[in-house]
Amino acid sequence: MEKNIFLREVERRLTQLFKASKSGHPIPAVERHRLQGFMQAGVFMELCNRSELNEIMERTHLEIFRKTIEQRKVDAPVSWIYQETDYSLYDTPAYERKP
Repeated sequence: MEKNIFLREVERRLTQLFKASKSGHPIPAVERHRLQGFMQAGVFMELCNRSELNEIMERTHLEIFRKTIEQRKVDAPVSWIYQETDYSLYDTPAYERKP
């Protein structure tokens, strides 16, 4: 796959996700995770790097919301959809986590 084709697809998917969010539609976690996985695959296959993806995300977000990602986090911290997942629960072996 060519780099330009991949980056255009990332931008298309980000645009779709951001437009849905702006319209008030809840974004299913599976869709966010699918996009994150797609972007990580591009980094893994060396089609792009994280800074290129961050630049596309920031630019696309600014086009849709007329705010940077950081500005939107400050303005609406409760509705921010890109929260870090806390995986600390899984630091303990599964057999010890059973109730």
